Amino acid sequence: MRKPFCIAKMMKASRFRHYFERCPQEKRAAVERRIGELIVEDADLCHPISHPHLCNLFAALAVYEYDLARGVSPEASQREIVATMEQFLVPRLRMFQRMARVPGIFPLLRKLIPKMMMKGNGHGWQSEVLDLGPGVCAFDTTQCIFATLFARHGVPELGPCFCRIDDYLYSTLPGIRFTRTGTLCRGDRCCDFRFEKI
Repeated sequence: MRKPFCIAKMMKASRFRHYFERCPQEKRAAVERRIGELIVEDADLCHPISHPHLCNLFAALAVYEYDLARGVSPEASQREIVATMEQFLVPRLRMFQRMARVPGIFPLLRKLIPKMMMKGNGHGWQSEVLDLGPGVCAFDTTQCIFATLFARHGVPELGPCFCRIDDYLYSTLPGIRFTRTGTLCRGDRCCDFRFEKI
């Protein structure tokens, strides 16, 4: 039997943790209720391996729905959601940048990145690792839990907010060029991740 998802733990584990600490109590309570509903509504996605993603996805969806219901424009809400996640991820960005500076790190990253992606994504995802030569780490994703969840709830425009987080984390790595010509959340046939040694 699967371990039940806990609302409080999901909120605490999300990238919105600090946001919830400072937002109005009414909004926090509404978001908390909505996350509880999403755990039930999207039970088919609530697999343990997807827990870290769903902490962020459910939180973002609940915040976005709350904002729209109170007259906040989609663009303003999306900007705040992206800014909140980027601010939370500053330490991770710095860690990635330090790792990229280590001499001879790319061959190791070429092996680790796909394994980390496959292990961390798992349920709700479908990806294929591609061999494009020793100087490139490449994989295509043809099923994405982000695109699935947000389309299901009628807010596909929220998906690209999460695509932007990949751009934020990977676009400034020293000695590594990150490119992606499309993403599922942006309506493309796949997310084509490419990390190239430069």
